[in-house]
Amino acid sequence: MRFLYIIPLLLIISCSYNNSILDKNDNLVLPSGKADKKSLVEKNVRFEGPDKAMYLFEIKKHGGPFLTEPSRYQPYPPDNNERVLREMKKRNQARYSLVSRSSKNSSFSNYAQENATFKNRGPYNVPGRVMSLVVDKSDPSGNTWFVGAVGGGIWKSTDRGATYIHITPDLDNAYITDIKQSSYNHNTMYAGAGAAWNFSSAGFSGGSLYKTIDGGLNWNNISLKDSLGNVDPRFRSISRIDIDEDNDAIINVATWPGSRWFGDGSRGSIYRSEDGGNTWRNVYTSNPDERVTQLLSSPSDNKIKYASVSQLGVLKSIDGGKTWFNPGNLGLLGGISYDNEDGLYEVSYETNFERLEISVSRNNSNILYMATTQNYQQGALGNRFSKLYVSYDGAKSWNYLRNEDGSVDDWLNSLGWFANSLMIHPFNDSIVYHGSQMAQRSKLLPDDGVGANGSTTTVITENTGDHFMINNVWGGSRISPGNNSTEWQENSFNPKFENIEIRFGPGKTQKAYRFTVPEGQGSGVLLEYYTYQDYVDVPFEVWNTSSNPSEQITVSFRDNKNNGRFDLTTDVNESREYLFIQNIPYDATMSQSQIKKQYGNAYKTTHLLWPYLPDGKFWVPSSIIDSNIKIENIDATYKTLKKELIDVTDSYNANILNQNVHVDHHLFDHIINEVDSTFSFIIGSDGGVNISKPSKNPGIVDDDFYIAGIISDNWREPHGGFNTSLIWGADKVKGKDQYLMGAQDHGTFLSNKNFIGSDTSIYEYIWSGDGFEVLAHFQDPNKMMGGSQGYRTIRSIDGGEEWFFVSNIPDYNNGPFHSRYDSPNQDPDVVYALSNTGISKSPDWGDSWTEANSSTTNWQQLNILDVKVSLANPRFVWAGGYMGNYSDIVLSTDWGETFNPVNDFANMGYISAIHTHPTEDSTAYVLFSFYGFTKIIETKDLGQSWNDITGFGDVSSGLSVSSKGFPNVAVHSLLVMPHNTDIIWAGTDIGIVESTDSGLSWHLVESNLPYVGIIDMKVKDQGQIVISTYGRGVWTATIEDLKTYEPKPTTLPPFILSAYQLESEDTY
Repeated sequence: MRFLYIIPLLLIISCSYNNSILDKNDNLVLPSGKADKKSLVEKNVRFEGPDKAMYLFEIKKHGGPFLTEPSRYQPYPPDNNERVLREMKKRNQARYSLVSRSSKNSSFSNYAQENATFKNRGPYNVPGRVMSLVVDKSDPSGNTWFVGAVGGGIWKSTDRGATYIHITPDLDNAYITDIKQSSYNHNTMYAGAGAAWNFSSAGFSGGSLYKTIDGGLNWNNISLKDSLGNVDPRFRSISRIDIDEDNDAIINVATWPGSRWFGDGSRGSIYRSEDGGNTWRNVYTSNPDERVTQLLSSPSDNKIKYASVSQLGVLKSIDGGKTWFNPGNLGLLGGISYDNEDGLYEVSYETNFERLEISVSRNNSNILYMATTQNYQQGALGNRFSKLYVSYDGAKSWNYLRNEDGSVDDWLNSLGWFANSLMIHPFNDSIVYHGSQMAQRSKLLPDDGVGANGSTTTVITENTGDHFMINNVWGGSRISPGNNSTEWQENSFNPKFENIEIRFGPGKTQKAYRFTVPEGQGSGVLLEYYTYQDYVDVPFEVWNTSSNPSEQITVSFRDNKNNGRFDLTTDVNESREYLFIQNIPYDATMSQSQIKKQYGNAYKTTHLLWPYLPDGKFWVPSSIIDSNIKIENIDATYKTLKKELIDVTDSYNANILNQNVHVDHHLFDHIINEVDSTFSFIIGSDGGVNISKPSKNPGIVDDDFYIAGIISDNWREPHGGFNTSLIWGADKVKGKDQYLMGAQDHGTFLSNKNFIGSDTSIYEYIWSGDGFEVLAHFQDPNKMMGGSQGYRTIRSIDGGEEWFFVSNIPDYNNGPFHSRYDSPNQDPDVVYALSNTGISKSPDWGDSWTEANSSTTNWQQLNILDVKVSLANPRFVWAGGYMGNYSDIVLSTDWGETFNPVNDFANMGYISAIHTHPTEDSTAYVLFSFYGFTKIIETKDLGQSWNDITGFGDVSSGLSVSSKGFPNVAVHSLLVMPHNTDIIWAGTDIGIVESTDSGLSWHLVESNLPYVGIIDMKVKDQGQIVISTYGRGVWTATIEDLKTYEPKPTTLPPFILSAYQLESEDTY
């Protein structure tokens, strides 16, 4: 018979290696030159670019399986992280006090505080995202700035960004979106947090509005509060803030209460406070799924303000933000006829405009520009576009701007929903700077343009917000409820539709005809059932302003309470004191017989207005201030004009100027010199802050921008200590204080091996895209691995001198967006990765790969997956992304050859991560981030049974509070100390939480380590734990007890070196 002699040695026969060399000196990124742009698709909804990173956080809190569907779990309250952090600190103080009073009490031990030395390891040259910056008005030189970071808090510079200091240690995990400073009391500032500045992204927990009155030393949460004193969900995300120039106690803020899934019907709002944030009033609420993304004042007239609303257009206020209205938006939106079916006030449009950014001239409040792209998230509204408009009449109409050479603008096509910045030249209204991934400058050219005509009807309000709110206004045949248009047509006697004004204020009154309806009637009452009663005085006048001169006209009203007078209530349904505007001259004797009969309220009636009283107000006619409501018909001509286009920055293309400005621009600002009409151009991006040299036209020549006082051709220069990187993965090189990291928005970086890693370390750029998990070989300092989204993987075998693109991971470019790898410390040449088809394994540091099936349901549909090798025994490999009815956590007991599902703890949902035990090979942990539910479960028997070590109640019982002191926040990572396994660290949204008794009790680790999201922790050599933070870069904790750490010895699997056949007739 034939025999197969097998020699078990150290090599497996598998896929051939077919890598390409990445020349890091030339920054060549293979295979495409840019990061993969593949969308994350869930039920035909697309999550694009940076939205995919936000998806990772949101789906963990949502539970799943689909972010686009309602969650089984409640969203975290907006101020949850802030309140929980404060409570955890109070608990620590109480414990310390108890220990100090009783030397016999030894139950509380803070191992980390007593034994760990935390140190920032940089990077000094790879800052995170900047969306907000204030040039301190108390410093006439313009050298002092306050800068908001995403996940890194607020920072201050006194030298134009050359150096920074961090000033908000308790707000590290806040997603700062806007900062505004009082124009006269410069110590007063407001800061907003959240993530609803764009249309697509769901809001992070951690949103709120903060105020300082001491120049940034202390910040207080002044958000709207609910009945329990917690931040109201309507303040979950703050997009923009506007402060009154004359009174810094008056502020308007754009908010969004959306939870965590697309299309949840949430409405954007504008809230107003007139007492510095002590009380709030809602002055505008959008239609479902619309967000107020911008809010700003006219520099030349503080009473005029504008707001941009996704899908709608531009709103305007002429009373300092008390009331808001659609000024027309002709050329951008279609016109509204007087008999529009949905009414004339707060109209819903069927548009495909997504995010809109606007900029107002500092010289003329009627001149403003708009940059917009369309809603392509659901892929059903046509091709992407980038459009630039200018208005010369206060947003009544918009003129479209096209390039003189016929080329089509495309700067918003890729990420316009995420990064959209706009700024009018401060001394020339014909020039505007606009940016997204890159920055450009457009200049209007002398040209008559191609014109078009349009008309619309708009409702304008001024100073009515304290006494007279409008639910809606209907005109013409829409005055009759339902489909009874003939009722109005047959009884109105063809009134003329002209401009109407309702005037309030001292001495303004007239008589109005009073009608009643059958008792108990609400909406839908036909005009024929209105009964004339008499006439009474009302505290306003109605005028036809189309007449020359203006003419006072007639009004009737519905006395809904039948109490003989016109009065309003805050209940909009009860306050149905409809006004019927009748375009016939006012007769003070009230002898118009046509009105005092059936259908009299329809006679010459042009509009019906439904008013109500603002929340918290009382109807006191004698106290009504001067104010007005106008119903106007607008006719306008709008044009297509020509412009000259000049590039300013573009880091994606080597032949473009100003290469030291990072891509993805979120902030444009300027520092102006009025003496010589020059200014410096400030750009806030995904890579920190740049400022240009002062000139009359900055940005149009190369080497025009500084990074921390330096001009270069590389954005990866030192940024003055603004260490705010969003780190997804970090590792330490064996035997050195050298660190490898993956940073969101930036890629993979490596610190210099010749220097000890510190907070001033310069990291070298290795790989593009969003940097995720990285690996440094546990034994060989020459071997490293990194990657970006979709498992675009690179490796080095010579200490990072050369890097190779790994193209043979099975299904490598079709994996989850978040690339994760793991390697056993005992056998570190072995590497595991994930894809949509299974778990991939390499026995030789990425040279060759095989794949094992996940053996569970819906694996291909999971957008989050994790893989972890047992720290105690690499025979056991855990993987998965979901625990529950939809999918399972799987386990391999044969070194990754096959995987099978383990038992569920409960029908939980998406996991945050998987972790293992350093000495017990049957012990593993699964982490969750659901509000008010189990955070960490532990198995001691390879997944046959599970135990909650964070002390939350039974999952089936609903929301609960931990009985073990574990904070109710999202959890990202876990580490069990190998020298003392009673000590467990959990990486959460508010920093590290520690247990010194195997999870029986928990406390906050208070140290110099920031209270930010701790994404990952790894025990490495030299007694170091490498810590990945979301917003403050790479950190380490050095512990003397860990300096002798060695992985637990274990048996490794045999590998086939070679095999051959022999001819033989021998038998057994």
